[in-house]
Amino acid sequence: MIEHDILSTNGVVLNEFMASPISSTTETDGEWIELYNNTGEWINLSGWKLANNLGQEIVLSTYLLPPDGFFVIAACGNPALNGGISPDFVYGTFTINNTGSIEVYDSSMNLIDEIEYDGRWPIRDGVSCERVNPGWVAGLASSWGYARQVYGNGDLGTPGSQNSVYENSFAQNSWAFIKAFVQ
Repeated sequence: MIEHDILSTNGVVLNEFMASPISSTTETDGEWIELYNNTGEWINLSGWKLANNLGQEIVLSTYLLPPDGFFVIAACGNPALNGGISPDFVYGTFTINNTGSIEVYDSSMNLIDEIEYDGRWPIRDGVSCERVNPGWVAGLASSWGYARQVYGNGDLGTPGSQNSVYENSFAQNSWAFIKAFVQ
């Protein structure tokens, strides 16, 4: 079970994922995950691991993720087949369903970020699920939104760039700020 912190203090966060693409040749070819470096430091992703609720894993190779940089991990590296993206890393077998979980571990196998999503989350065909702000709690459905920007061959999402639902207003996340100062 996920413990919900008020604000994310993680250096690398799950920032966006495509669970059900429609513009790719197959659903599997069009699935992808985006990580975001939420720090001012370069981070080497060598040996980092992503895991899902099905017991599948992705182990990353050397990649220096720049400060405030994005890292797109996809099932297929061919833009003609995957819906029109150019990923930074291509994985073998890993499934992103409309319900499930994704965990991110650093090279020392410390849990860095995780989400457990279900029908309450903003997931639908042809639309990625975007984190509203990379500093907000990952495990709350309210921290995520439906992508609004078209990419590649027609799906909605922002692989490799700032999310279309990005918000940084105090009013939007005032409860988290108030609770953080009270504790």
